[in-house]
Amino acid sequence: MLTTKIIVLIIMIAVGTTAISYTEEKNPEKLILGGSYIKETKIEDNKENDRKADNSEQNYIFEQFFRPSNMPILNGKIENSIYDMYGKNYSEINIPKELLKTPQDTIINYFIVLRDAANPNDETQTGCGTLGDAKGPYPVAYNFLSNSYKKQISYNEYLKSFENKLHINLIKLNKVEPDKDNPNSIKYFVELEVIEGTNENKGVFAYYYGYIYLEEENGMYKIKDMQYAPENYLCAPYHGWSYDAKYFVEIKYKEWCSLVNGDLEVKKDGYEKKVYFKDKYNNEYYVLFYQLTNGVDIKIADYKKNKNGKWEIIYINPEKCLDKNKN
Repeated sequence: MLTTKIIVLIIMIAVGTTAISYTEEKNPEKLILGGSYIKETKIEDNKENDRKADNSEQNYIFEQFFRPSNMPILNGKIENSIYDMYGKNYSEINIPKELLKTPQDTIINYFIVLRDAANPNDETQTGCGTLGDAKGPYPVAYNFLSNSYKKQISYNEYLKSFENKLHINLIKLNKVEPDKDNPNSIKYFVELEVIEGTNENKGVFAYYYGYIYLEEENGMYKIKDMQYAPENYLCAPYHGWSYDAKYFVEIKYKEWCSLVNGDLEVKKDGYEKKVYFKDKYNNEYYVLFYQLTNGVDIKIADYKKNKNGKWEIIYINPEKCLDKNKN
């Protein structure tokens, strides 16, 4: 039975492959979890892109793509000072400075506040009685935002973006390189585990990844922007190659850009993956990926070794190579 199921999966992959590439293009029309959506951009289907990763091993298929997270949560601390702020209007709340001392402190404490917040809609049948701290934490969490971010998002818009989110666990947190067009920004990668409500007597787990940007404001670090994307669980194991770090570099960097000379080397440490390669001039590179809970490898940054033997951030956009090849 298991062998038959694997064969069916492989046939499905061979019949129809849709390659999807995640980008950091921002969709300003929607808000989720207090931030904007990261828009997914599709690569057009054609024979050139009709590739697929080697998903034929049953352990690869069933363990990587169909399992929930086993990561410890990072926002499990009980912070008693936040409870004294519940019940107040958001305009009356001042966050203690000790919760905002460093960018990492700000992010962790922000999600400590939101951990037990719940904003069920009228159709939610999940849970029983009052869920967690109900809406009490949202006015507190809103004050982790910088003044500039509050001008972009009203409190009511912020509250609505958490609709039907009933519990939030922070499971991954890493400082990452700034964006090319904003080299001085403070940027962190996060992954969230969220319990969402349903119209039945059950809740469901959903996962989101995204980026949080911070700025210093009056000696404290506040959140100036957030971007999130939901994780899709039934694309990677059936379709495409761009979800796998090695194939991503093999096709985009080697075939599209002719940047890779020789073999690729993949090193994995936990959910971090580095794909190393050299160009025809023997320059050394690696592409950093983080593996999400749904098994997808998300590109984080590109690095090149300089003349002094140190790795430096560089910015490579393989899609530009593809555009040149089309012309």
